Amino acid sequence: MKSLVLVATLVLVACASSIKEEWQQFKLIHGKTYRSLVEDKHRFSIFQDNVRKIQEHNKKYESGEVSYAMKVTQFADMTQQEFLDMLKTQSKGAPPRNGLKFNSTGIQTKKTIDWRKEGAVTPVKDHGKCSSCWAFSAVGTIEGQLFLKNKTLIDLSAQQLVDCTRFLYYNDGCKGGRMDNAFRYIQQHGIMSEESYPYTGHDGGCERHGYVVKITDVVELYDEREITAAVSFIGPVSAAIDGSSLSLYSHGIIDETSDCSSAPQAVNHAILIVGYGNEDGVDYWIVKDAYGADWGEHGYFRIKRNVNACGISYVGSYPVL
Repeated sequence: MKSLVLVATLVLVACASSIKEEWQQFKLIHGKTYRSLVEDKHRFSIFQDNVRKIQEHNKKYESGEVSYAMKVTQFADMTQQEFLDMLKTQSKGAPPRNGLKFNSTGIQTKKTIDWRKEGAVTPVKDHGKCSSCWAFSAVGTIEGQLFLKNKTLIDLSAQQLVDCTRFLYYNDGCKGGRMDNAFRYIQQHGIMSEESYPYTGHDGGCERHGYVVKITDVVELYDEREITAAVSFIGPVSAAIDGSSLSLYSHGIIDETSDCSSAPQAVNHAILIVGYGNEDGVDYWIVKDAYGADWGEHGYFRIKRNVNACGISYVGSYPVL
């Protein structure tokens, strides 16, 4: 009996040592620093809870009970509520629809499409602590249209939208915004390159001088059938979802049973749909996010198609150059 107790104690000590090492590695990899030892202990406690959550979830993934796996990400020291608070993009749900209506007449949709392979998608970015996913979604679809027009792929400035669409265009910079407001700004003033107006991840003063491209209008997409046709024929499409399932996402296909809502008022995170495919009979969207290339599937995630998973059908759009 004493030997069993000793073994159990040693196992507990080993586990405690392992989680502390993982915590130190997490902080090193993601550049995490905290204001005090008290906060460090608080964040470590949250990290431990999330590691347990990941382990339990991945057991379900391995047994086929859930459709995607989890891993330790840069958000592993945050509670789920803190992560949700960070998602400010569409805080009042899906916006009014004021753009052009999509005409799918005569469009023959492809079986699969991946615009990354066609050269129409810029490298994955990381918006950091600034809630600017809406800006990266907006520039992403314009980057795709610009490439398809002249075969030149240019990183456009998300920071310009963060700085210049506050106030008059009703966005709130690093506290959130909407793509429709960003598009309206670009119609009037154009958008500069990332090289000319680099990303800082902080609110700043608008420093507009010249532009790479203007847009003339925006086409709205009202359901997944229209989004499929647009992604197939037009290029990458700006969209938004309820991002509740994303904080610890690793790989796999987020589906309609995942921890997210399909209600329009729940939409809170902007994304870029860059293609779609099928795996083992499951249709999915290929989605570019702005959490860095180490997050998810090299900066991307997949989400089930044609079931309005996480409300993906409500805020689809693309620009007209």
